[in-house]
Amino acid sequence: MLPRPEIPVHDNLFESEESIRARRRPDEQSPCALCGGRSFTLLFHKQGYDFTRCTDCSLVRLDPLPTPELLAEIYERSYREGLYAMFAKADDVRSATARARVAAIAPQVPAGPWLDVGCSTGALLQAAVDRGLDAEGIELSAVAVAAARERGLRATRVAADDFLPERRYACITAFDLVEHLIDPNPFLARVRDWLAPGGRLAITVPDIRSAQARVMGRHWYYYAPPVHVNYFDRDTIVRLLAHHGLATVRIGGAPKVMTIDYVLQSLAAFNPLLHRGARVLGTVTPASLRRRPLRIPVGELLVLASA
Repeated sequence: MLPRPEIPVHDNLFESEESIRARRRPDEQSPCALCGGRSFTLLFHKQGYDFTRCTDCSLVRLDPLPTPELLAEIYERSYREGLYAMFAKADDVRSATARARVAAIAPQVPAGPWLDVGCSTGALLQAAVDRGLDAEGIELSAVAVAAARERGLRATRVAADDFLPERRYACITAFDLVEHLIDPNPFLARVRDWLAPGGRLAITVPDIRSAQARVMGRHWYYYAPPVHVNYFDRDTIVRLLAHHGLATVRIGGAPKVMTIDYVLQSLAAFNPLLHRGARVLGTVTPASLRRRPLRIPVGELLVLASA
């Protein structure tokens, strides 16, 4: 028998629809983060939120937009007892993905220090340090920062809005971050200024035109309100970066290194329907294979851009 997931289905990331509507932002019709447009088409409804597409540029986003206070509350609680606690515990899986990503981008980065924004418990920092790089990170969660520091890593608890770097960076990584931002423009403007001339920004974002997204539709695991706010494809993310003077050097799929057991746990949280079917397959898979690291395409894009 497979172990039961250590987390409840849907965790605490999802509120009741009544609670969501009561916490709507006053500026419900705020402009599109990419083009400034104010005309949106409804795509579907999920977990109390409308998913809408900008009629001018095709960027997909949530309506209502969550408040910063709501997101901060969710992240801190989840790092203590929910989904992000599960992610943090899966250190072997996260570390394998971090090593693969550092190896992929390091040859295209000039010499100099690295900054990991949203460094969590330090998997990517560790991968960079192990490669001999001068790396530091910033993170909002006090729990995650404490865990990173216990590993001897340089992690600071600070929001990107408040971070005042003492140097410029050859590379800034922001994996699994941009889709969480209510408005990514202030963040991208800041990190652009933090880069040394010719420095690189490396990000990942879920790709709404990926095969996984097209096949699964509204049940795609990355359609996760309210923590995922804006949803990109190749065109919209390249245009957003270009708006901030960041020229795309490389863009392509970003597989993650995961085990079958980890995939089953994640599906239990984000897609219970798909989990029920996948769990049947898992019961006939030998335990040794369920724990073997595999490079799995999950529908993410890895974008490397130059200042």
